[in-house]
Amino acid sequence: MFRILTSGLVCLIALMGGEPTINAQNKAPNGVVKKKAKPSEIKSKLPAAFNSVPNVNLPVKPVKAEQIAKVRESAATIDQFINAKLAAEGIDPNPEIDDARFVRRAYLDITGQIPTGREAYLFVRSNLSNKREVLIDYLLNTVGYSSHMFNYLADNWRIVDKSSNNTYIRPWAEWVKKSLRQNKPYDLMVREMLTADGQIFDNPAVGYRLRDVGMPLDHLNNTVRIFLGTRIGCAQCHDHPFDKWTQKEFYQLAAFEGGLRTQLPRPEYAQPNLKKATADVGERSREANRMRQIERWNRYGVVETAAKLKFPHDYAYDDAKPNEIVLPEILFGKRPAVPENASRRQVYAHWMTSRQNPRFTRAIVNRMWKRAFGVGMFEPVDDMTDYTKASNPELETFLISEMRRLNYDLKEFMRIVYNTDAYQRSVTYDDIDLSKPYHFQGPVLRRMSAEQVWDSVLVLTVNSPDKYLRPNDNPFIAAVQAEPGLSVEQLKAKVDEYDSAEKSKRDHNRRHTYRGLVLRRASELPQPLPAGHFLRQFGQSDREIIADGSTEGTVPQLLALFNGPITHIMLEAGSVVHREVMGAQPNDRLTVVFLSILGRMPTNEERVACFREIQENEAAGMGNVIWALLNTREFLFVQ
Repeated sequence: MFRILTSGLVCLIALMGGEPTINAQNKAPNGVVKKKAKPSEIKSKLPAAFNSVPNVNLPVKPVKAEQIAKVRESAATIDQFINAKLAAEGIDPNPEIDDARFVRRAYLDITGQIPTGREAYLFVRSNLSNKREVLIDYLLNTVGYSSHMFNYLADNWRIVDKSSNNTYIRPWAEWVKKSLRQNKPYDLMVREMLTADGQIFDNPAVGYRLRDVGMPLDHLNNTVRIFLGTRIGCAQCHDHPFDKWTQKEFYQLAAFEGGLRTQLPRPEYAQPNLKKATADVGERSREANRMRQIERWNRYGVVETAAKLKFPHDYAYDDAKPNEIVLPEILFGKRPAVPENASRRQVYAHWMTSRQNPRFTRAIVNRMWKRAFGVGMFEPVDDMTDYTKASNPELETFLISEMRRLNYDLKEFMRIVYNTDAYQRSVTYDDIDLSKPYHFQGPVLRRMSAEQVWDSVLVLTVNSPDKYLRPNDNPFIAAVQAEPGLSVEQLKAKVDEYDSAEKSKRDHNRRHTYRGLVLRRASELPQPLPAGHFLRQFGQSDREIIADGSTEGTVPQLLALFNGPITHIMLEAGSVVHREVMGAQPNDRLTVVFLSILGRMPTNEERVACFREIQENEAAGMGNVIWALLNTREFLFVQ
């Protein structure tokens, strides 16, 4: 199979008129191979910023002995529930995976990227009896964990740099990443977003509310769907046709946020001299547009007023009157105990994130379980009803109790899940019918997400990609944040600061750019990327719809891997895989390539096919092998 695939890809290279080679700089225009340079003599063709790795210290939190013991106990309990259900259903558990597949799966699931060839080799060769447990602990304490978790939350929470009305909210994304690096409890993160007020410059958590500026009822629907796994959107206009929610109940819940305003009172942001300043520089000039943009971005924030929500003018049911003031009421469960002076919004946020809320914990448990196994205990994960039953109710009950015991520490929860025997079994290759229960004889086969593909290619390209962070926006924030009543001269100075901050960002990006692509992890790139970018081609969401990322295959994806810049960069001098191959002994180079890309050793059949290709095409042959491996399904799928 590998021989056929390799031959086909090599033929395709010739047909497309391109011949990516790992040693292209050693081949003369007439096709004569030049004298090969030593690795230290080869000049890197990557951006200069990647010639040295930034000196960034990654904090490592040791795992306590009692913590390890509890993880093992909880993991064993999970396995007992799964094994009992499998036995009852007459299903055999999938076999345990070998170390090569485990290390690759663990890196992809926990950090969102493949291991380096060296990391894969050292893990497989290790004789440590608990090396899988140690690896899980290590990966959970890397920046890669928070980066990968951010990508997941960004897809669910629809995180963007600018909302649909062009409101600047990028600090929200940085706040989420910082919260993940601090391992802030999930319920606290949610509560802080739901109760945040002020401007994005001072309180980045308001970005969650500013994401839906001007659409308070849509925002409520999104919030309930994300955090309670429940769809109530139909009840915005009429009683829900397929669930119990009424339009009155929808408005009663919305009334908790009825006093929220996202456009600040004009005296708080108005620039009395704006008209004069824009007239001075020319109404249609770039400077005038900058001034208006600065004024606009200072216009938005979250403020709670005494205003009350009313039923719509065309309300048609007998349980309330049109234009009548709506009294706030929770959807289900009990109101949480809150201080007497708590605002309506604080009552709402505490109810939403309460341990007693029957759906809050259940929703996040099912989402996290699906992250590890590829399918939830019930599907869809965001369409829960009173009749929704988990495929393994006893397991679900235990997992919910564990999440509460852990005080919504998602990292600790996933540590338990990754240490189960069930997670470490072979994937189920058969198609899964989501209308029927899946009993977790092993994870299901999944294609990498767009972010995993991108970040994995970076592992093959640049040293320590986790350390190349997106430059913070502090200079930009200082430039655009404005107090009311700036003078004409101050407004003009703000424009200069704005331009300087933008130029600084462009210069920083240019130092990390190859053929128009900024080489940083997906979490450190603009949110989201524009249409046509590699990430969007591979299914990154445009962040308009909740969890809209896709892993479906498309023709543009094939073309991007066949002959796109992201493929060629690996074959350039200076890339990680290039350096590893050139630094290895000739007889070891093929092994290095397989370990780097697939995380395993080549089979005898693969060795024969690859050596034939290398022998026939010399330097170009090794590039063709790399290119072929990158285009295999084995590279793109999490096994």
